[in-house]
Amino acid sequence: MGILTSNTQPQIINSTVRLLDRVPGRSYTHSEHSLSDIGGSINKRRCCLPLYDITANERSNTTKEVWRWKLRIWVLFCLLVLGSIAALLWLTLLMTLPRHHSPHIPSSEINHVVGQWKAPSDSSSLLVSWMSDFTKDIVPLSCHSHNDYWRPVPLFEALAAGCIGVEADIWLNIKDGSDDLLVGHSLKSLRDDRTLQNLYIKPLITILEYQNNDSAESDGGSSNSNGVFQSSPNTTLTLLLDLKSSGSDLWPWVNQELEALRSKGWLTNWSNPTDKINWSPIIVVATEKKAPFDLLISNTTYRDIFYDAPLEDIANSKYDESNSYYARVSMSTLGKIWFRKFSSSQLNQIKTQVALVNAKGLKARYWDTPALPAIFREYIWGILVENGVGMLNVDEFPSSLFYLLVTKFGQNRLTW
Repeated sequence: MGILTSNTQPQIINSTVRLLDRVPGRSYTHSEHSLSDIGGSINKRRCCLPLYDITANERSNTTKEVWRWKLRIWVLFCLLVLGSIAALLWLTLLMTLPRHHSPHIPSSEINHVVGQWKAPSDSSSLLVSWMSDFTKDIVPLSCHSHNDYWRPVPLFEALAAGCIGVEADIWLNIKDGSDDLLVGHSLKSLRDDRTLQNLYIKPLITILEYQNNDSAESDGGSSNSNGVFQSSPNTTLTLLLDLKSSGSDLWPWVNQELEALRSKGWLTNWSNPTDKINWSPIIVVATEKKAPFDLLISNTTYRDIFYDAPLEDIANSKYDESNSYYARVSMSTLGKIWFRKFSSSQLNQIKTQVALVNAKGLKARYWDTPALPAIFREYIWGILVENGVGMLNVDEFPSSLFYLLVTKFGQNRLTW
């Protein structure tokens, strides 16, 4: 606003002003006049006239509004960044906290093998110099080392963690003149030196020979044989064979590969005369995907390969202790686990399934369990153990809860 007087007229002679003209009986109206036209009137009235630039005022308002929006966007951006950082910190804490609180793993000489292992041939060569405390102080747990052959050191890492179950995917060797079964997840991953013999059969035979005072003789059914765990010599180790090639083609080769263990009486078996299970250091289980169930039960007097039965069909009378050991099902069949917590209907489904399996004397095993975050994975494990599941499917170990489950699994441990 400015004060317009006669003294200011020389400086604003070429300017214009907007005046409010009073129309009698009506409202004010705007009119625009040159100062030269109304100079006399100004001198006479010596009144105060408002001077302002409409364009400049509008520009000022627009600038203020733009700055307000920029400020809002900047504040929103800062909140998003801080929220993202907080979320990442929270997820990192969930995934790493159990590992930072892992209890001390018992020191045994099997860890020496894990540290020195470089190639499949080392599974046997590193056992040449036997160590008396090979599995000393290791507490066996009812956990299944899922896809064990993927681990940096197959078999030995699982044994060091206390797992009493390992898994190997096996394929026919298509090369002429080769009788070895290959171990791998897919055809592209197969290698000539990664065989069932190199990774599992030969080292298990060596371990059991040492555990049984180097005695290679057996009457074929001795109940005095020691298992692989020195702290629990009567604990059975499960060797799960996932048949990837045609089951009917693989079957005779699998039986041939197991002959070395069979001849020493180290394979758990069922015999018809007694109609009972004769427990030994090793039990072999064939998965239900391609395992030929008809061939498995074709021998009605003796069996030392058991079936990984489908849990969804476990009510079928054809599955029992004489031919099956596991009852498997994917965790995904329970449906989506919302907010990382089982619903009441999902818990009831688990209880019902496990009860059916236990009633048949088999071991329920849920596969495809989540691996991360660790706290969610161990919540799943805890629920399964609480409901009496027979074997935990494990991809990652060790962790704090993993070892705390020892007391819960004591009742499920297999002994003979």
